[in-house]
Amino acid sequence: MGNVMKIPARPQVGNRAAKKEIKRLRVAAYCRVSTDNEEQATSYDTQIQHYREYIISKPEWELVDIYADEGISATNTKKRDDFNRMIDDCKLGLIDLVITKSISRFARNTVDCLNYIRELKEMNIPVFFEKENINTMDAKGEVLITIMASLAQQESESLSQNVKLGMQYRFQQGKIMVNTTCFLGYDKDDKGNLVINQKQAEVVKRIFREYLEGKSILAICRGLERDKIKTSRGNARWHDSSVRKILENEKYMGDALLQKTYTVDFLNKKRVKNNGIMPQYYVEDSHPAIISKEIFMQVQEEIARRGMLKDVHGRRKCFSAAHAFSQITFCADCGAEFSRLHWNNHGKKSIVWRCSKRLEDYTKCSARTIKEDDLQQAFVEALQIMIGDSDNYLKKLKANLNQIIVDPGALQSIDDRLNKLQHELIDRTERHEDYSDIAEEIFALREQREKVQVSKSSQAEYKKRIKELQKFIKAQPDTITQFDEALARKLLSQINVHSDYLEFKFKSGVAVSVEK
Repeated sequence: MGNVMKIPARPQVGNRAAKKEIKRLRVAAYCRVSTDNEEQATSYDTQIQHYREYIISKPEWELVDIYADEGISATNTKKRDDFNRMIDDCKLGLIDLVITKSISRFARNTVDCLNYIRELKEMNIPVFFEKENINTMDAKGEVLITIMASLAQQESESLSQNVKLGMQYRFQQGKIMVNTTCFLGYDKDDKGNLVINQKQAEVVKRIFREYLEGKSILAICRGLERDKIKTSRGNARWHDSSVRKILENEKYMGDALLQKTYTVDFLNKKRVKNNGIMPQYYVEDSHPAIISKEIFMQVQEEIARRGMLKDVHGRRKCFSAAHAFSQITFCADCGAEFSRLHWNNHGKKSIVWRCSKRLEDYTKCSARTIKEDDLQQAFVEALQIMIGDSDNYLKKLKANLNQIIVDPGALQSIDDRLNKLQHELIDRTERHEDYSDIAEEIFALREQREKVQVSKSSQAEYKKRIKELQKFIKAQPDTITQFDEALARKLLSQINVHSDYLEFKFKSGVAVSVEK
């Protein structure tokens, strides 16, 4: 038998550390509360004080730090800054023992709990749970922790379900929950009700107004940045997605659609868009409106219109509002849109408008090219014609106004039916009966209601445009000499380019032809 040499163990961090290396055990405590209400805040402070006094009272222990997370859930560790800092300090060899109140304070996610315990165990760092009296270095420690951690996770899931039920109840009562820190235009009063922030409301009104005036979302963003107007979060940079969300948010007209998103998994807190998986609740007139329902519906119609724009090949195209005549000037021969070009004809530069189909293939359309100066002058002449023959055009406008028929009972009949179905839906739900037939009818009625609202708002907008043109004709002097781009954007709906004349169609429904 050969010689046997004993190799002594190396001093380790943790509870096996050599006493000569570390005279006292370096101890850290971890505290956490789930919410930031007054009661829990007291518990949070109590935990910190308890562990500070407890560790200091042990002569063989040395306090490293109190690691504490306030108002943070334990279902995952992503946002638990102090917890992650504690783990990092353990990796650096600064801690020999971790003590905490209970497994539920450490983690309610079984997988996370076991992973971190094993990770610390590999570094010879035990975790002591006071409530359960478990030391992770004990032989039976991990078995007990697995059971207790599973119970803690189950408790967390139960709490999550209770929260969901509470939210569902509040939704059914029509109580809305909005984080006003990232919601432009509103604050909350002492009772938690939404109240209008007048300064921010003006920004919201501006966004809606400029969109209806023909500006693109990108142009609106750049205008807000130019005027140094901040977002709801106080950022100087505006994103087109933020402006679009404002334009599509029903809360600005005083209504609220509740449960737009829902939590898929209580552990990772992932929220997704609710596409009918969970019930939704629509509350009308739940809070003061910044934008009228008519204007809001007009914006939705305009969003839909811009989303359906297509090129000559039927492909979707982006909305452009760079110029007053953009996307409203069309070829009378082929129906294609006219495009704006910088023209260089034998060294002579000019800006012209030309049929987009002819631009792609001159054999498919023979429409003429028209200079921008001529197009602008023709618009001025169209206005002059209306003003010169004001009596005739005012009669036409009055006739257009009288033709608008609004059925006041259309919405009411739909609302009455929806109200009846709502009561029946609740009754069937409480009796655990099938309600799929009612649900289908409710969906159909809501679509019908939206169409009626859009039609009503379109009629209101049409009336407004007629009255605007009436006012303009009456107020103008005998002659107009200069082109006004803002006026063109406001009044014009379409220009048709013919071979020997231009047809200007106004938003009020009248049309004027100019030889050009």
